Amino acid sequence: YGGKGGFDAADMFVDGMSIVKKSGRYGFIDKDGNEVIPCNYSGAYRFRDGVARVCSVKERIYMFGFINKEGNEVVPLKYIVARDFSEGLAAVKADDGRGFGFIDASDKEVLPFKYDNAMSFSEGLAAVKIDGKWGFIDKNGNEVIPCKYESVDGFSKGMAQVELDGKYGFIDKTGNEIISCKYDRIY
Repeated sequence: YGGKGGFDAADMFVDGMSIVKKSGRYGFIDKDGNEVIPCNYSGAYRFRDGVARVCSVKERIYMFGFINKEGNEVVPLKYIVARDFSEGLAAVKADDGRGFGFIDASDKEVLPFKYDNAMSFSEGLAAVKIDGKWGFIDKNGNEVIPCKYESVDGFSKGMAQVELDGKYGFIDKTGNEIISCKYDRIY
């Protein structure tokens, strides 16, 4: 950890950069140990889709935004919740009562801020929560799998874990149960 910059902690290198912590603040170093993005943030996350989620505390509230590899803010730190970019979009929530929506890397609203909760896209679908139930939408905002589940995980290898009536199983990308929702737990 000590290295050139005397950092308190360091993460693994991803795409040639590592998150570092110095005096309670976070930034990024390159593989030579040079601090390429200063430790100015209250939190920092790995780069995905060419940007990294970062946050700062403003009036005791964490505010999230995104920076590029040069350290420039491409999305201002104005969201109270932000998920990582995946497949070109990020689920975010502003502090204006509208709920979660999806933005692109230029901070343009791509899908409306109308969801109770939302997760990152995986395999072309994102989990969204409406009226206490989870389902999945595509990148056009179409509800592909109805919001009827108590909990869901993102898609991996064409399947997603779901919970229905307190039991767990797996569905495919069309919502068909591949493994029936009959298990108490799935790991």
